Amino acid sequence: MKLTSRSHNPSVSLSLPEPNQSKLVTQREVMETARSLADASVSANTRRAYEGALRRLALWLGEHAVTLNDESLAAYIASLAAAGRAPPSAAMAVAAVKFRARFTGQPSPAGARTAQQLAGFRRKYSGRGAGQVVGISWRVADTVASNSERSDGSIRGLRDAAIISVASDALLRVSEVAALQVSDLEAEAPNTLTIRRGKTDQEATGSVAFLGDTTICRVRRYLELTGIENGSLFRGLTKSGKLLDSLSDRSIRQIIKDRAAAIDSLSGRVSGHSLRVGAAQSLAAAGASIADMQAAGRWKSQAMPGYYSRGQQATRNAVARLRYGR
Repeated sequence: MKLTSRSHNPSVSLSLPEPNQSKLVTQREVMETARSLADASVSANTRRAYEGALRRLALWLGEHAVTLNDESLAAYIASLAAAGRAPPSAAMAVAAVKFRARFTGQPSPAGARTAQQLAGFRRKYSGRGAGQVVGISWRVADTVASNSERSDGSIRGLRDAAIISVASDALLRVSEVAALQVSDLEAEAPNTLTIRRGKTDQEATGSVAFLGDTTICRVRRYLELTGIENGSLFRGLTKSGKLLDSLSDRSIRQIIKDRAAAIDSLSGRVSGHSLRVGAAQSLAAAGASIADMQAAGRWKSQAMPGYYSRGQQATRNAVARLRYGR
């Protein structure tokens, strides 16, 4: 079976195995796994991403009457390239397939052909997609929070300022902000925040982050004005100040984007991840090592903090130090 591709990359082939070729996984089995991922030990955001990736893959398998194996997965990646998708969409599909294999105790269908196609996709179309988000540095985060707090004098403005300050100080992911409880504030020691579960802490062993005095004061004032004493820390508010349920990931992400939009000096794509990226960059600019950033942001490896701060790290590399005395 052959599909037509718009790609001119010689490494991208859309040849598909015939339906009767060595069956590994059927479309139905992929869909069943997608539905069962609710019980898997992954974060809610990762679970939703895997479920979506597996559903799209299952539909494609059904449309082309093929089963899932290394050849068909490679062809699926090529079809994403031909359709104008960005490399992360293909990487997510492969990650979901590999997770499905671990989850079901089966061999992974992703083999050498899949790896080759994914590598070629990344090389040829690395510029596709929205690109890395702009980092919101400590200085800019302070400005955004202050503007939010003073904007209209509302409790909502103060809440948003507290969200921005807490996320920046503790390098929080949006999901970690949404999960915060009142009891997490200063539970371990003054000026601390307990993060009970994060993306890289699926066993919920927890970690503790530091919050500055200004951040603590904002959170305390927000709690005092709203009367919140326990339960979810950050909650929805009506225009009149009435409390609603806890904020969702999506709501927090939108708050960060909306509040940052008022800062003219910010150019680039702002997302809920911008505060975390910017805090890592600010740490690097202040002289922190990649290991320091890894610990502060609770990354499993040094790859991501190293990637986010590569510009700041370059200003202290051997050329900067030895040739220019930086």
